[in-house]
Formats: sequence, structure tokens, C-alpha cells
Amino acid sequence: MQANYAGRGDLVQARRNGWDLAGYQGNRRGPINRETYRVLDTNSDGSLVVAPIVGRSAEGEQHGDRMTLPASYVAEHVALGYASTVHAAQGVTVETTYAVVTARTGPEALYVGMSRGRHANTAHVVTQPVADDAEPGEVNQAVHRSPQAVLAGIFDTRDPQLSALAEAADSQADAESARTPGELFADAAEIATANRTAAWLDQLVAEGDLTDVQRTELAAEDRATTLNTLLRRVELAGHDPNRRLIDAIRSRPLDDARQISNVLQARIKSGTDLDPVGDSYAKRMPVVEDPQWRSYIATLAAAADDRRDELGEQTAVQPPAWAVEALGPVPGDDDARQTWQQRAGVAAAHRELVGVEDPGDMLGPAPKAGQVEAYASWRAAWRALGRPEADRAEAEMSTGQLRIRVRAYERERTWAPAYVANELAATHQAADKHRHDAAVRRAEAAATADEIRRDELGQQAEQAQALTEALVARADVLAAADEARAQWYAHTAETRAAAERAQAELSTRDVDHDEPDDPVTADQWLQAHAAAVEAEDPYREITDDHQLVDTERQRDTDRQAAGIVDPGVDAAELASLDVRQETDHITPDDHQRDAVRVPTADETTDAVDRARRALLELHQRTAIEQQRRRDEESDRDLATQTPDDNAGGEAHAGQDTQRSSADVDNAPVIYLTPLDD
Repeated sequence: MQANYAGRGDLVQARRNGWDLAGYQGNRRGPINRETYRVLDTNSDGSLVVAPIVGRSAEGEQHGDRMTLPASYVAEHVALGYASTVHAAQGVTVETTYAVVTARTGPEALYVGMSRGRHANTAHVVTQPVADDAEPGEVNQAVHRSPQAVLAGIFDTRDPQLSALAEAADSQADAESARTPGELFADAAEIATANRTAAWLDQLVAEGDLTDVQRTELAAEDRATTLNTLLRRVELAGHDPNRRLIDAIRSRPLDDARQISNVLQARIKSGTDLDPVGDSYAKRMPVVEDPQWRSYIATLAAAADDRRDELGEQTAVQPPAWAVEALGPVPGDDDARQTWQQRAGVAAAHRELVGVEDPGDMLGPAPKAGQVEAYASWRAAWRALGRPEADRAEAEMSTGQLRIRVRAYERERTWAPAYVANELAATHQAADKHRHDAAVRRAEAAATADEIRRDELGQQAEQAQALTEALVARADVLAAADEARAQWYAHTAETRAAAERAQAELSTRDVDHDEPDDPVTADQWLQAHAAAVEAEDPYREITDDHQLVDTERQRDTDRQAAGIVDPGVDAAELASLDVRQETDHITPDDHQRDAVRVPTADETTDAVDRARRALLELHQRTAIEQQRRRDEESDRDLATQTPDDNAGGEAHAGQDTQRSSADVDNAPVIYLTPLDD
């Protein structure tokens, strides 16, 4: 399950209860979650013969009954058993231990990690710490500390002794802060809703909507806890979570579901607005049947709302910069002042909940996924401050997601047709000038009596007319290329707008999207990649030589068909070309050139070639999008289809396939012919 290899003699750990494996190939029982086994043998099909470790003596390990774990269980639910948390390691005695220690490791955990080994206990100390969500490369700017200093700091900073007066002041501040009732409210809501979700599922088993086996599998799945979180999101959005769970289970059978929790979550999310509503904790209280839980949560909600009102009054007396920027100055009218105060109180309560202290930052970053109560508070504060909904999607994204949006448009630009509007205007102007010159020369030739002069003027008129016709033909070609760019511009409008909004949000966060994500050079990456390939070579399947030759030939054919290899380009030139830096030879940028001039024939041909490739890309994308829409409609029809509707299904599907092929074959294609030199 972790993409590691296990062989004879290795230590492995089961990560799921396998009661169904009792009796499999003579097993007296099945594997137990977190139980450790010694691998006794491996089989060619990927199964393992293991034995649990029941004790150790001077003669070595003492093993329990042998059991065989099938390949499917090994691939999904077995991990190497050499590492564990300090909680799982308590009471265990091993030969040696290797503990990973950071500045946040507690003295208790450090003691466990450094005392389990019989012969040696080694600590690997993090000397350049960074946050969990740190950007790539940030470790290079972290301050380096010696291992001894980190270990000493674990004891020095643990529960510092404060004076009685300071301790009382801190306790009073914590008690009055919105964070205390807010965090207690979130914890209580999570526990109370987890109990009710389990009760709902048990009721569905009693009513026959779920089988006992499905209920057991659902409880053992890793994402079972996130199902409760999702149902809480449904409740915060103003819907009935029990009704939504029942509809998800009864809508279609679950017999063929590999992960029941994933299927249920997808059904619950389908067509459901999960945007939380309610501007107070009282309106966000979960519905629980236990009167003690209900009374406790109601008390916490009242305390949090009282603190919100108090913060609103304080904000109105001394308006901070963030409140004035979002809501304007405090109104003089009593009703307007009360409204201003309520809105400011909602935002101030959320700032205190998450610890935002910067006066220039209104709300701080959006809560991470899974923090449903904090997210509901953040959304309430967002609405209270009147922040635009159009900016909310980017505000909720991580820095990495925003950078992906920016780079998505950068990838779209690589196949953009050239911007030829200025060249097209210049070509039209030049054609008009030569057309005027031709008319003037013909008029002069008709008016002159000198036969030699008349012939000379007539020849100049013919040349001007020929240039006019050539420029008109070139203008037609440029017009087609300009139309292709217009189509590309319209096709990428959504991606471009998303990138602009993402770039604006990155600028607000003072993040440069051009900053490299990984300070690893190409040579370093290639060396690491080669080492990884060499390490996996002993485990690769050996193929016949003729298959390798066929694969090599097919790869060359595919590369040539895709235009990756151009026989006319010198290999040294290609080797020196960095596509990430030299993109002008592929596509122009979006900056419109100020120069208005007539392009050369080569430039026109290049623009037309790029336009042709762009039109082909647009045509292929359109065909794929149409096919995807048809597939989605077909999936929706199948989802709502009853067993009685299956009659004639094959014929109908065949007709749809025929129509799809005809639509693709008959799709319009624009061909552009470049102007000859």
C-alpha cells in the first residue's frame, strides 16, 4: 500500500482487520489491524506467508501460527512494520530505535523514542524546521540549529513556569476569547454528530437498506470519518443530513461498491449546495437527540455569540483599519450603526477564533478542508464584510492551486496563433496605397502625349496593380489567421480570466507565481531519476528483444507524427534550446506589438501554419468536449433508468454511436493556404 517491497525476513504490519481470511489456505484466524508479522516466505502471485511475533527470548523471536495473506490484501492493506508512532511504540522493546525529533516533539514522546531500543537508540533531529504547508525551497531560508540546541529546547520551552499573576492573566484572556467557546463548540459538534451518524447507519441496517457486512466495511474504511464531516457540511448548508444520507443509500444498490464511503460521499455531494448559512453559532447548532449534548452545545453557542456582540461594540468604539476598509466609517444613525456593529462583530469574532492579528488583513486565509466549523465562521465573516463572491473561489485556494491556474493559461498560450492584427492593417493600407498609385499612373499615362513616357507609366501602373493583388491575397490569408486567433481567444477566455484572478490573489498574498517551485537543477533531477530507475530494474518484467525493438520503432513513429523530431533541424540547435525560456519560436505572447508593418512572406507563412495548428487543436477539443457531454448525458440516463427501460437499450446505444461518429466526421474544418514567395 506504500509502494515498498517486502521479502523473506522483513517485518510487516497489517492495516485492516481481515476476519474473512480465517480459513484461507489453512489460516486459523485472520490478520488484525496494527499487528506485526515476520515474513516467512513469498509466493509468485504476490501473497505472503507470515507469522505474528508473540515474544522474544535469548533464542530469538517467538512466532505464532503461520498464516497466508493473499496478494490482494498484501497490495492494499499491508505496510512495512519498521516505523510506528510513539503511542504505538509504548511498552515495546526492540533491538534498535531511530526516532525523528522536531522542536515540537514533547519530552514524553522523546523519552519513548529514546528508550525502546535494547542496544541503541538514535535520534534524527530536524535542524531546519519549516511549516507543514511551506512552499518548496523555503527550507533553504530556515535558520539552522544544532541537534543539541533542538533537544535542549524541547525541555526548556515545555510548560514554562509563569508567575501566579501572569498565569491568571493568561487564563482570563483565554476564557474571554472567542477561540475558547468556538473551539469547544467545534469539538462538541464533531463528537455529537459522529454518534448520531453511527445511529443513523445502524437504523438503516435495521430497516434493511444496509447489510451487516456493508455496515462493517463502512466502519472500517479510512474515509468513514469524513462521511460524518460531509454530513455536517450538509447540515451547515441548511439541509437535512439524515434525509440526504438515506437518499444516497437508497438511490442505487451498493453491492458493487469497492469503497462504500467514497460512493456515498459522491452521491451526497451530487447536486447539493454545501455553502454554509447562518451568521451565528446558535443558527449553526447541530440537531442531536441527547439532551445533555444539546444543552452543552447550546451553552457554548451562547457564549460565542455573546463574545461576538462584545467584539462588535469594541470595534465600533475604536474602528480598526480592516473594518473601516471593508465597512467604511461608523455611521452616526443608530440603526445603521447597529448594523455596522453586527457585521463587524461577526468578522472580529472570526479573526479572534483563528488568531488574525494583522490590522491590514481582514480575515486571514480560508480554513483548510475538513475544518467545517471554522469554514462556516469564515463564510459568515466573508458575507458580513460584503466581500465579492466572485473572489471567494480564489481566496479559498492554496498558493499551489493558484499557481496551477496561472500556468494553465501559460500552457494555452503555447499553441496560440500569432497576433497579426497590426500586420493585417498594414497590409490593407499598403494594398490601398498601391491601388491608388496604379489608378494615378493609368490616368497620367492616358493624359501624356509622349509615347515613351506613356509606356513607362503604364508599366508602373501594372506593377502597382500586381502588388495590390498580391497584398490583397496576403491580407485574405492574414484575415483567416486573425480569425483563428479570435477563436483561440474566445476558447481560452475562461482559463485566461481564472489566471488573472489567481494572479491578483497571489499578488495580495505577496507571492510571486514565477518563483521556481523546486530549486533542483535538471542534472540533479536526472541523476535522481536514473538512480530510481536503476533501483527498480531488478523488479521490472523482462520482455523479449523483438518487443523492445517494436516499442522503439513505434515511439519514433509517434514522435515524428507529433512533430517532436524535425529532421530539418540541427540536433545541436535543438539541444541548446530551452523551451521554457525560448517560446517565441513556437508562439507569440499576448502583448500586442505596436509596429504596424507589412509582414514578409516567411512571416505570413509562419503565422498561417500556427493558425492551422490552432484550428486543428480547437476542432479536436470541440469533438472531445461534445463526446464528453454525450457520455455525461448517457451516464445520467443510465443512473435514472429503471430495469423496465432496458428494452431496446442496445439498439439505442448503437444509434448514438453512429450519430457521434457522423458528427465528428462532418465537423467543419478551415484550411488556410499560405502565400507563396
